[in-house]
Amino acid sequence: MPPKRTSTSEAPTMTQNAIKKLVADNVTSALEAQTVTMENTSNPNRNTIPTGTPIAKTGNYKEFISCQPFYFNGTEGAAGLIHWFERT
Repeated sequence: MPPKRTSTSEAPTMTQNAIKKLVADNVTSALEAQTVTMENTSNPNRNTIPTGTPIAKTGNYKEFISCQPFYFNGTEGAAGLIHWFERT
């Protein structure tokens, strides 16, 4: 097996602060570019004014059961209830 190659030049090391500054600068510039793009785009489908608070549909037990929800017997605990909500 041939020997592994080693680098003869040292790569400059970056400090954590330099990495954080680099990431923050890139995120800031990306957000600014996105803002400019959104302002210059003519999109007739974009809702600029909220139309109001969405209202949940009300129903009754018969309508709920007719949707055939997953079975839940209550012994699964809180985690099981959350999982049941997500599936339903």
